[in-house]
Amino acid sequence: MKSPILLTAEIGKNKHTTYTANDIIRLSPFQTEEANDKVPPMRYLNFLQQEDRPFLDGKRYIAARQLADVQVIEIKGTFEADWSFETLRPGCFWLHFQFTGHSERDALPHTALSASQYNGFYSIRDTHNIQVKAGRTWIVLLGIKIDDTATFVSEWPQLVKPTTIDQPYFYSINIGYRIRQIFEKIQQCTDAPYSLSSHIRYHLCQLLDVYHQDLKDKARSAHKEDIVIYHEAIDYISKHFMDQHINIDTIANHLHVSTRKLYRLFKDKHLTVHSAIQTIRLYKARELLRKTDEATDSIGYRVGFSYAKYFYKQYTQRFGYSPAKERELYQKPKKKKH
Repeated sequence: MKSPILLTAEIGKNKHTTYTANDIIRLSPFQTEEANDKVPPMRYLNFLQQEDRPFLDGKRYIAARQLADVQVIEIKGTFEADWSFETLRPGCFWLHFQFTGHSERDALPHTALSASQYNGFYSIRDTHNIQVKAGRTWIVLLGIKIDDTATFVSEWPQLVKPTTIDQPYFYSINIGYRIRQIFEKIQQCTDAPYSLSSHIRYHLCQLLDVYHQDLKDKARSAHKEDIVIYHEAIDYISKHFMDQHINIDTIANHLHVSTRKLYRLFKDKHLTVHSAIQTIRLYKARELLRKTDEATDSIGYRVGFSYAKYFYKQYTQRFGYSPAKERELYQKPKKKKH
């Protein structure tokens, strides 16, 4: 037996309406059209019935329904202006499918979704505000109540719960063939009084399986990409270490990545970009000290050190002895003329 959804509506003088489904969704005011009691042909989830709709007019359809521990929201239609709605079920994990249009959660840029993308999030506070851009929109949200997060995460370890609302956690993924196949099965579900909630929960678990695998693949791909970027940065430093102005900004600009990302990649190696530049300069200086008779001060300046005293200090810290001692120990003695 399905749980009822209690609806309240406040209609203003300019036909701006606030709709609330008290246990799942609350909608912000937006311009309405003349009432239309018929379910528009745009409806996709066939088990959502007329009494499940917090809002319905001639070209827009918004429905919400609770099925045991599963929450279902579908929004579809054309909206003339930006608007928002709130999820009202804390303690859930949600999958947010943006089939058409654009949206963002809690005004956080890393949560933005474009057409044919989806992601997951925990409702770690009482309400979450989802901002929807004007235009054609089709959104489906499926949420499941999580009473035991540890058990949930043991099955889907990529879905570790974040500790703060602004933590950029789960990747956005393109909606692929597997997701669409599962939604075709969900679309076929009818309003069966006993089995509907079991069917939807089963398909939601399938969607969680796909999302979990997508996150693993995304993380693996991101790791490979990070390795490539790190080595490209090292290669760039090796070729431009003599440039007095080389720094994290110039390297990031050359590689077309953010300085924040570059900083993180080097931090993962227990390095900074500056220390990597200094290290390459010092090893090049050691090579020149061993192979040439060039003056020590000149070598220091040549590899990018503006001051000889600073060069001596860095060299000694790196190798344990001075540049002069390096030359004394490793440079081959010149052959005497007969």
